[in-house]
Amino acid sequence: MRFERILSHRCTIVLIGQKIGETEYGKPIYGEVPIENVPCRADQIKRRASVDQYGVDFITENILFVGPDRQIPSDAKIKDIQDLKGNVVLEGVYSPENVRPVYSKVRLHHYEITLQKESDGSGEKES
Repeated sequence: MRFERILSHRCTIVLIGQKIGETEYGKPIYGEVPIENVPCRADQIKRRASVDQYGVDFITENILFVGPDRQIPSDAKIKDIQDLKGNVVLEGVYSPENVRPVYSKVRLHHYEITLQKESDGSGEKES
């Protein structure tokens, strides 16, 4: 099965600090550039268990899979993760915590990106 067939979600990748124009004096203007409708797949993976006197907590991570043509910079933002019908899969804005290239026998196959949810305005990042 082709990898592109499992990319059943779509997201928006916002590139930060991109040149978006020039002033009338020729100085560059930098801003955010959104790339919309990027094929991807979001999953939650249980990474480890935390055991204490109150019981067992499973730590989950949100992982985003994208094709080999979508290298994600570490300062990018990922948002609007939806399925093909427009239903929200992961709500909020995320930053890439860890971008891991995955190779087949010969070439780059895809990227696996661990997502860190951006703060909701309270000054703390959510897990």
